[in-house]
Amino acid sequence: MLRSELRLHAPLFVAQAAVSNHTGLVARTGLAMPAAPFGTPAWQLPDLVSYLHRLRQDEENPSPELWRAHTERPTGPIPRPHTRYQGDGLHDPAAVCLLDIQLGPRDEETGWPAADLAVIDQEEGACPFGRVTRRHGTEAIAAYAAEELTAEHARLMDRARRHQDASLLHLADLAQRAANWADKVRAAAHANAVHVQAEKARARITR
Repeated sequence: MLRSELRLHAPLFVAQAAVSNHTGLVARTGLAMPAAPFGTPAWQLPDLVSYLHRLRQDEENPSPELWRAHTERPTGPIPRPHTRYQGDGLHDPAAVCLLDIQLGPRDEETGWPAADLAVIDQEEGACPFGRVTRRHGTEAIAAYAAEELTAEHARLMDRARRHQDASLLHLADLAQRAANWADKVRAAAHANAVHVQAEKARARITR
């Protein structure tokens, strides 16, 4: 599906990924969805964390096909980007939130795939405000997802108290549970890295 099939000039959330293999060849894929109400880092980063976790569990390397299949699979109440996006989100004024993802083969020692993330948030208008956040590796990406979800939980709880809205309480609970899960992935990635470093230190001592 082309970008033109989305509502023209509607604010968009875009997730674009560049996937490299062991030979250095790079394949690119892009997916988009309306930015409101769930096209934000808080609600969409868990999908990337889940993908990285799944690759480690299944001992698979990332690929555009696996990324699209994972993202386009409908799971849970939070919509994911599902419309094929063939533009460049960085230069699309309608893309108010962009996840630019770089993925590479799994590390032989930790088992986690290589992952780099840049999140670009920008406001619409004549003088838009832009913010870029960068994270390197699964541990840092999962920590960032947990931070964003924790902030989203606090925001939703404040709105729920002011408006006495049960649906906002439900979303706040989802955000908190997702934050807890992302933090568990962060802890697992951290533990794997510490284990690898410890093994290397042990090997140096016994030489």
